[in-house]
Amino acid sequence: MSFAKLIGNERNKTILQRMLTNGRIAGTLIFAGPDGVGKRQFALTVAKAANCQKASENSFETDSCDECAVCRRIDEGTYGDVTTIRPDGQFIKIAQTRELVEEAYYRPREGRQRFFIIDEADRLRDEAANSLLKTLEEPPPTSTLILLTSRPNSLLQTIRSRAQRINFAPLPVAEMERFLAENYPRPAADTALLARVTEGRIGQATAFDLSVYRQERRTLLELLELLAKGQDRFRLLKAAEYIGKKERDEFEKELDLFMSLLRDVFLLAGGSEQSQIVNVDVADRLQQLAGKIGLSRVTVWSEKIGDVRKSLRININRQIATESALLAMAEVR
Repeated sequence: MSFAKLIGNERNKTILQRMLTNGRIAGTLIFAGPDGVGKRQFALTVAKAANCQKASENSFETDSCDECAVCRRIDEGTYGDVTTIRPDGQFIKIAQTRELVEEAYYRPREGRQRFFIIDEADRLRDEAANSLLKTLEEPPPTSTLILLTSRPNSLLQTIRSRAQRINFAPLPVAEMERFLAENYPRPAADTALLARVTEGRIGQATAFDLSVYRQERRTLLELLELLAKGQDRFRLLKAAEYIGKKERDEFEKELDLFMSLLRDVFLLAGGSEQSQIVNVDVADRLQQLAGKIGLSRVTVWSEKIGDVRKSLRININRQIATESALLAMAEVR
């Protein structure tokens, strides 16, 4: 995708295209921002513009054509001068960074500029990160390193101090809805929900499965309605068993979805318009829940779920923690 087709983060486009115009791309860049906001696509677009075949031999273009063999191969991941490094298991390891450092000092194989894109750079092991420092401090003129991260403060300070940081932000909901409606047509209700659930993150929206989301949400809405009616210990324990037996990543997603529903109920109980909530397609159902639960109860419930989320750091028994939280929530009046 070219700069002309990228949506959002206009200031970042200007910064990167100015580098291309001046013929000097920074040796090390940090693209920081939430997952799914377009950091990886921006990195690939810079690489394409720097190597696009429509440029003259000794210059960069300010945008890619998206049509030449080079642009197509970069998109396909088969171009020899654009390399992406990803975690090998849980971390990026020193063997990977040593290979990167060695490669960085070779001249481009095919184009004008080599690019090394380090995905999830916050997963660099300390020894792997330290092995990059000399290269980051004195980068070869024909190589650029781009570190992508959603947690920039997790990078070593010695890395952050050697790189130019560019921050990426999600799209406003209205802009996201327009983009989805124009490029990924679907029913208006689905577009509105998708824009809100993914919080303006294009990368997540294009791969998000609304059917799975709605299925999980249906279960949690039923749980909220059960809690609103009063204590039914047997059914609450069954719900805790269902949620608590999920793998940790799925368990965290379940808690996040529950918190999203609770935030919507809180907003509606406080008098906000239905258009202000995330789950707009079930606004009437949530409005009814808001009337039954009220502000004070939903506030306490949110704290209980938040406590379970925080306790994951000490590797709690997820099912027992969920049981305890739900039973305590049912007692709140």
